Amino acid sequence: MLHSITSPRKLIRWFAAVAAALPLLAVGIAPAPATAPPDFTDPVPPRPVRYFNGLEPGTMLGGVMLPVDWSQRVSPCPSPPDSSHLQLRVAPTMQPPLCPGDESEAVIHLQQLLTEKKLYRSEITGVFDLKTQYAVWTFHKIVGPAHPDPRSAVREWLDNPPPDDWTEQDWVMLEAFEPRPPKERTGQPDRVETDIGHQVLYLIHDDAVVAIMPVSTGRGGGEVGCRQAEGCNRVWVTPRTEKLEQGSVFYTEHGYARGWSPLPGNWSIYKAIFYYGQYREWNYGIHGYRQVPNYPASHGCTRLTVWDMDFLRPSTDRGAPDSRVWPGMTIHVWDE
Repeated sequence: MLHSITSPRKLIRWFAAVAAALPLLAVGIAPAPATAPPDFTDPVPPRPVRYFNGLEPGTMLGGVMLPVDWSQRVSPCPSPPDSSHLQLRVAPTMQPPLCPGDESEAVIHLQQLLTEKKLYRSEITGVFDLKTQYAVWTFHKIVGPAHPDPRSAVREWLDNPPPDDWTEQDWVMLEAFEPRPPKERTGQPDRVETDIGHQVLYLIHDDAVVAIMPVSTGRGGGEVGCRQAEGCNRVWVTPRTEKLEQGSVFYTEHGYARGWSPLPGNWSIYKAIFYYGQYREWNYGIHGYRQVPNYPASHGCTRLTVWDMDFLRPSTDRGAPDSRVWPGMTIHVWDE
């Protein structure tokens, strides 16, 4: 890395940045806990009955058997894109096949329906842009196969990724889809549920789904995260919470004025809020990041898009009244 720094002034600035980052890295980038940890002595609970929006494997959604096998899908989108084919797709019906880059009333209809189903939280523009693309991916993750085994998940996601196009079958499934909490909980009306197997996160208030978001969790091949203040080399595991009777809690949040943590390069994260894992892991959180691919890719934290993190924490202040997640709020993290 040093050979790319050509001037002494740049070299000094680089060493200063690294020196400033080391104390933060030593505590896992997380500030001191503000909320007591869960009871780690609780007995291992039975896994809650999972009704997953009524979308268990083998059930039907809009006449389509779930999970959808994306390897059998025929894309309606030409490669490379063809302008005449684009005009044919967007007219004359309101539910035609759609592709990234399309701009039409049909895309307006899609964005409105995705909003109604808690999958889209941005402007209704009529353009199949990046934010619309992420909402489409999220829905395809939900109705597609889960990849809950951390030893094989990355390869399975890469071999069978969620499609980025939209078909007539997708219209039917989306209209039949009802956004409900993935697992039934008692006495926890406000919570976050991270479904690692489908790489999505549910924000739930008053036992109702407020938002479903795409995530990218840890790419490591295990279920036990780091428990050392100085960090663990290449563990890259997202801590689960299934062995905690009541799940876990968020315990503190970043409060940097610009949202981004003062760490160099790819270590900088956005508006993070941290939680405890089931094996006493404490330096992991959910946060915005520059890249959120459709497979587990992180060092262990749960990545969200920057705009979704802005939805969860509109302000950068700790304890802000407009935050939709907060220290003390329950979080459940599970594979299936």
